[in-house]
Amino acid sequence: MTVELMWLWILLGYVAVSSVLYFICRMKCKKDPIFKAPKSRAVYYILSFTWGLPTVLVGAVAALFIRLMGYRPRRYGWEWCFEIPGISWGMELGLFFISPAGDFDSIKMHEQGHGIQNIYLGVFYPTVVLIPSAVRFWYRFIRKKIGKPCRTAYSDIWFEASADKSGKTFIDICRKTLDSGNIDDL
Repeated sequence: MTVELMWLWILLGYVAVSSVLYFICRMKCKKDPIFKAPKSRAVYYILSFTWGLPTVLVGAVAALFIRLMGYRPRRYGWEWCFEIPGISWGMELGLFFISPAGDFDSIKMHEQGHGIQNIYLGVFYPTVVLIPSAVRFWYRFIRKKIGKPCRTAYSDIWFEASADKSGKTFIDICRKTLDSGNIDDL
């Protein structure tokens, strides 16, 4: 077997497993959309730096560039958040995410939810959630810019609804365990 043929089989296998995972997650999220975060921050980081490593590496490179642009990250939950003025959206890459500057807690919770999805789906996260989420976001963004309404709500698809509910549940649990209620203390 040639090297090219071997890589083709690996790629086809990856796409097949990603497709199966997509549909399994979709069916799971119809019943219970919450991906539960581990009880320990150490387990979260171990899973992020092993199973979820590809997304964490891309996020680390993006975080480096954002940091070089002069933005400082802040802790939010168990991830690092860069607040960027002038944007109205968020993006999560591994342990790092960007969000609008100011009090946009729902976006931050949503991005933390994508981080939890990353530790469950690991190397398959980019094709099962990240790429479909980005395509959906930009499709809707462009439709709104040209004046065409979107027929569905943003969270009508399973991976966005799951990110909303998983992130909110996780942050609410974190806040309940803190006396101050300040998520930045985590």
